[in-house]
Amino acid sequence: MKRVKIITIAFAFVLVLIAASAQPVAAASRADTLNSYISGRYDAQRGGYSPPSDNVVRVDATYGAVLALNELKSLDARPPPINLTKALDSLIVRQWLTDSQENELDRKRYGGFSEYLVGPVTMEMTFMGMKLHQLLKAQSDYPGINTKDINVTALLVYLNRTQSTNGGFSSIPDNDPDIISTYQALAIFEMLDDTYTTMNVWDRLLNETATLEWINNCRKGDAFMLSPEAFTPSVTATAAGIMALSIFQQVLTIPGIQDTNEWILERQLLSPESNDFIGGFEEGNGTEDANFATTYYALNVLEQTGAISSVNKTAVIDFILNCQAVDGSWGNIPGMEEGTLVHSGQACELLNILDSDGAAVILASSQDPNTPSGFYMDWRFFVVGGILLVALVLAIVSIRMD
Repeated sequence: MKRVKIITIAFAFVLVLIAASAQPVAAASRADTLNSYISGRYDAQRGGYSPPSDNVVRVDATYGAVLALNELKSLDARPPPINLTKALDSLIVRQWLTDSQENELDRKRYGGFSEYLVGPVTMEMTFMGMKLHQLLKAQSDYPGINTKDINVTALLVYLNRTQSTNGGFSSIPDNDPDIISTYQALAIFEMLDDTYTTMNVWDRLLNETATLEWINNCRKGDAFMLSPEAFTPSVTATAAGIMALSIFQQVLTIPGIQDTNEWILERQLLSPESNDFIGGFEEGNGTEDANFATTYYALNVLEQTGAISSVNKTAVIDFILNCQAVDGSWGNIPGMEEGTLVHSGQACELLNILDSDGAAVILASSQDPNTPSGFYMDWRFFVVGGILLVALVLAIVSIRMD
């Protein structure tokens, strides 16, 4: 019987070890997975961020990451999570500064920001580059940040070359103008005017009257179209049109602004076929295509016009959270495996607009459904499992011998 007692005690001890080796694991919050994704995309040597696809540092990815860090209030930390001067360097080297009348590609790219080194230059990329520039320059107490800068004169040349004779701006020089590129160009003028007050940058806008006329020609009813030649209005075009006009006048003095607000508010989907899409904004009347990009434009213009209080905030916050992709970043629609850093930064921006608690609190208090919780068995469990098996065999043999 002594052997039975010994084996029984050993068996009980083994059970205690098993319980100790089974470690409870709390599910990660949305903030945990987002921060992990952002830190994993940082290239400390080049000073910028890259997408998972090719690990090439890009202006848009760096803008999205820095925007997220800024909205989460971690960019103000000292030391900050990244080298801010290197991030500015990363932007500066991606401004295209080769101009040649003989080389058409150089002429079209001169002054704008390329997506990556020797990459394409577009108005959208230049717009994100300038917003990144503003975020970094705002950290004026960071060592070296005030000793480096972009070529403002070259940037103004790029803006002028993208303006068409009818007043609108295009994504690249010599292309047809569109209202989104027009808004982005005017927003760049505004950012430059705010930063470089002595340069009188608005004097470089070739024809303000033609620009305003072109924007108003994009209006159709209460909304705006992508261009005067387009057929149907959309939320993104409407938001771009209103935000472009607001650069020249007080937003509440824009004719028909209340009706335009109502038109945008009616695009929030509150009874779509899939619950994941509840709260998002559709792009057109009855298109039922709620997505993050449209929602971002809709909420930004409604915040600017003072109509954000009429949005169903609970529903749209849920939609924004549902757009977090499996990889931890944000996608354009719910359920995506991979998202982008741009959408991630914009998601944080929207959460700060919508809720007084702010993005940091909302994301930290919300569990990421893509990370399971439960119990994790570490290596000790497998060792103890083997011991348990041997103990059981010995117990049975001992009992039979007694």
